[in-house]
Amino acid sequence: MKTLIAISSTIALAAILFGCASIQPGANPLIVRAEQAETSAKASFDLVLHLDNSNRDLFQTKVPAFHEFCQWLRQPQTVEQTNVLPRASAMLVQLDDVKLAYKSSLADSNALMTAIIVVETTAEQASAWLTVTTNLTK
Repeated sequence: MKTLIAISSTIALAAILFGCASIQPGANPLIVRAEQAETSAKASFDLVLHLDNSNRDLFQTKVPAFHEFCQWLRQPQTVEQTNVLPRASAMLVQLDDVKLAYKSSLADSNALMTAIIVVETTAEQASAWLTVTTNLTK
């Protein structure tokens, strides 16, 4: 439990630091936002999946919707035509691919913004579930 609290605190601190950090001169704000989304989402996904793995029986019976969300994050997805990854990882890879395409002028800002929103929305769901499950395990 102490580890969970430490990890949650680290994520919250990172969100505050990344959210309030000024953008370096010449940096593209959309690229910066994509990189922030990748970093914070990875931490959120890793934490909810670790939490669910740590006590699946409890979450399957007490919070089945949380467990189903975690199972959804684990579902295999094909990315880059040949790689099969869990959905959580696949979303991050797809965001990174669109970010790189945008940097190379092969994708427009709408495509990158859409990819960012998908990742951020899913990470927000993960964070909401962390609040629910952390209160449950106290």
